[in-house]
Amino acid sequence: MYGKLRQAVMIPLAMACAACGQARIGTIKPPADLLACADEPVAPDLPGRDQQARRDAMTLEYILSLRSAWGDCHSKLSGIAAWSSSQ
Repeated sequence: MYGKLRQAVMIPLAMACAACGQARIGTIKPPADLLACADEPVAPDLPGRDQQARRDAMTLEYILSLRSAWGDCHSKLSGIAAWSSSQ
């Protein structure tokens, strides 16, 4: 008895719920500022071994720039992950 009554109620209820849904589903794009990473720095032209102090300074500057570019991309990927999980 209850099984047939439940079916009789569920069918119109399911149809009513389907009628309330959105007719068109749109895609939501992530914010544009999260889609572009910083450019990778260009490797410097190092001087000869006779200028080791200058060579070390240029290498350090390049490594720090490279790390900064990686950090920019990593933070933006984390931002996209956080943004998509909140949608």
